[in-house]
Amino acid sequence: MERIDGVVGNVHADDELAALRDEHRENGTLERVVIDAADRRRSRFRATTDAGTDVGVVLDRPAVSVGDVLLVEDERMVLVAFEPREALAVELPEATPATLEAAVELGHRVGNQHWDLTVEDGVVYVPLAADRHIVERVVDDVVPGAEIEATTVEADLFVPDRRDGEAGHGHDDHDHAHPHGGHDHDHHSHGHDHDHGN
Repeated sequence: MERIDGVVGNVHADDELAALRDEHRENGTLERVVIDAADRRRSRFRATTDAGTDVGVVLDRPAVSVGDVLLVEDERMVLVAFEPREALAVELPEATPATLEAAVELGHRVGNQHWDLTVEDGVVYVPLAADRHIVERVVDDVVPGAEIEATTVEADLFVPDRRDGEAGHGHDDHDHAHPHGGHDHDHHSHGHDHDHGN
């Protein structure tokens, strides 16, 4: 087992690390540690990267975040990812003054509930931090006629500091989801705890 002490930085906050992450991805030397809900708030945990490397992680803080870099070397990089999240994908009706007003109201209502919300390629994603029927009722109340579908997305989709197009245009690394194939991102985060206790 390889011991890793501390976090180097985060690819969502550091352009240099983001560039290194892209290089390692292209070279096939990027390793991801997928952290479950139980481990993400621990200061010490063991895990296995997607390349099969056993690591023991000792942090100087009580939690890891999506995009944290645990190790960066010339020959490889080890990056933290979270387990995918259940979410509702909401396809809004054709844009009219009324539906645009409804979309703004939806953002306001979601914000009041302290739920996250992100928009990708014209589709609104709301993680299921509450009971699915509650989220559906809020959406249907504000935007009647919207198409609502349950889906699973990568946790990176709800990282507030993501830069547009940041998570690469390769789809085999699964750093974030593109269930509809788009790469245009807008993000609005209304909660302070992006795990919502999961």
